Amino acid sequence: MINEQELDVSIRRLVRALNAFPGIRTRGSCGGHDNPSPGQWPAGTWYVTFEVDRTDHGWFSLEFLAWLINNDYGQAGHHVTFYPTAAPPYLNQPGRCLHFALEGYDGENADELAAWIDELHAKYFIPPASARHPRATTRQRGKRRD
Repeated sequence: MINEQELDVSIRRLVRALNAFPGIRTRGSCGGHDNPSPGQWPAGTWYVTFEVDRTDHGWFSLEFLAWLINNDYGQAGHHVTFYPTAAPPYLNQPGRCLHFALEGYDGENADELAAWIDELHAKYFIPPASARHPRATTRQRGKRRD
């Protein structure tokens, strides 16, 4: 569990918003700094990295965040990028290297994104237990129903 007091103040709300999704665990973040030291990002930029559990909860959360950030928020002219990334599997633990990054640039406000995520999470997120999406097998799709 991440100790919120150790996070940059400007990124705390976004980290909380992401961790509120089942199956999402943040790994690292930086809120941007006026005089960045090595390993810190400059003011006007920020990032959060996170892992996704290999569960229905993790997958539903990832799917929702990808839609929300890439389609809804990003297309509205916000300066955010959401993408998968991985360390070299042959040097690490294959099958455990994939994680995701969310980055803001050009002065994008992480608190505004966090508020947007919180609002849409409350309104539209459908957890696995609530989802009703029967999937027909190939055999079932090919059958005629008279």
